[in-house]
Amino acid sequence: MIGSLCRDCYSKKHVQPSIPDHVDITICAHCSSMLTETGWKDVGSIKEAADVAIEHALLIPKGAKISEMRVKLDEKDERNLAAAVSVLIAVQGYDFERALSTIVRLKRGSCTECSKKLGNYYEAILQVRGPERSLSEDSERDVERLVRDRVASMRKGSREIFVSKIDHVKGGLDFYFSTIPAARIVARELQQSLCSEFKESSSLWGRRDGKDIYRMTYLVRLPAFSKGDVIDFQDRVYYVRGMSRGVVHGIDLRSGEERAMKIKESGDCELVKSESEILKAVVLIDKDQELQVLDPETMSPLDVKKPVGFSRKGEQVRLVKTKVGAFVLSDSW
Repeated sequence: MIGSLCRDCYSKKHVQPSIPDHVDITICAHCSSMLTETGWKDVGSIKEAADVAIEHALLIPKGAKISEMRVKLDEKDERNLAAAVSVLIAVQGYDFERALSTIVRLKRGSCTECSKKLGNYYEAILQVRGPERSLSEDSERDVERLVRDRVASMRKGSREIFVSKIDHVKGGLDFYFSTIPAARIVARELQQSLCSEFKESSSLWGRRDGKDIYRMTYLVRLPAFSKGDVIDFQDRVYYVRGMSRGVVHGIDLRSGEERAMKIKESGDCELVKSESEILKAVVLIDKDQELQVLDPETMSPLDVKKPVGFSRKGEQVRLVKTKVGAFVLSDSW
């Protein structure tokens, strides 16, 4: 018994959910987000949007809860879907299954964010430049991937964050951000992770509600080197083992000791050899403290000292020839 009624009688009298003859959903024609009472939401697919709309439109008895709902869609035409709804309703500790049907009517629109994108809306520009006003294609590709991935992650928390345009300009890339905070966060992260120079400036854009509105420009200038390169700093040659949080971690090729160089120092570093320019040399003789290798440029034997902690995995080693001497790189670096 449920109160004074048996389960069947209670079910017939009190468990009668209903749904309108049709349920309208407005889908953005560009990103497939759905318009809800609280604004545009990312729902993933038409099926997921229909599930959300049907659950919202479904009327159930007071005090009842939906334990489970299954929706089967059958396309009638490009704008109308027949929906067979199977719902399990929990009331007074009992589950009741009901079958309903409705028509899902699709309407197309343009969400606020896509409208801004189409209009190339932006509040800030992130300018990424290389040293001496140049940026290689590989660096451009890596930076663009980093920015896109970071924006995609931030967008999960706010649909207002997006990049409306990416311009490949002389010397680098320009990213047009929808919000100032997002552009600043990404700029600072690039500065820290790539040990870059950072500058910011503003320009008057217009007025809103009697207040001046400014657009921000963030400049990130990458250093002339990256991880895996060999650099010269204060007449010492270093292998760049890593770069993070404004610090360049370099290994002195003479001593094998690691040194942390602050970002303010890295501007004084000079690129000796990029990673792609480092040679491969065959080992001829392996002694306790030195190696004899075959110079791949002259095809002559070359004696080089082993740095502290040196190790190799194969018959070849990485060789760097500089104005202060030739050095081998440990495979453990």
